[in-house]
Amino acid sequence: MEELRQAIIQVVTGTIGSLGFSIYFRVSKKNVVASTLGGGIGWAIYLLVFHFSKDLFFANFVAAAVVFFWSEIMARILKAPSNTFLVPGLIPLIPGGSLFYTTKALVESNSQGFIDNGVKTTKIVFGMAAGMVVAAFIVYCFIRLGEHKNGEETKL
Repeated sequence: MEELRQAIIQVVTGTIGSLGFSIYFRVSKKNVVASTLGGGIGWAIYLLVFHFSKDLFFANFVAAAVVFFWSEIMARILKAPSNTFLVPGLIPLIPGGSLFYTTKALVESNSQGFIDNGVKTTKIVFGMAAGMVVAAFIVYCFIRLGEHKNGEETKL
């Protein structure tokens, strides 16, 4: 029960963090709810996947892909650029803590701490990047498929 309570608190604070960045990036009032929800959804997915897999790379991969899909869907529904929803949605996934501890270990000449935290930070960053790349490729394929079904000629 305590774990669930902690997860709920984390999702709420992740959502609030996304709201802060939505305001900072001056997301329009029409889009601020969707851009904020993307961060909460992304963090909830991360926590769920990490709970079952215990794999930092995979959890960040899935969460970033979900945020990317959310951004693309909201961009089409609300007629806004997908970055309006993508950037605030990714904020909770950014590895600020592990990057801080990596840098701290480096400054303190703690080579084992530097390696451990550096590997953790790298897994998170590459998981996020890979998730967005795979999601972008899937979106691209769906767009191409839609164009092909409509009889439009597509060029690369």
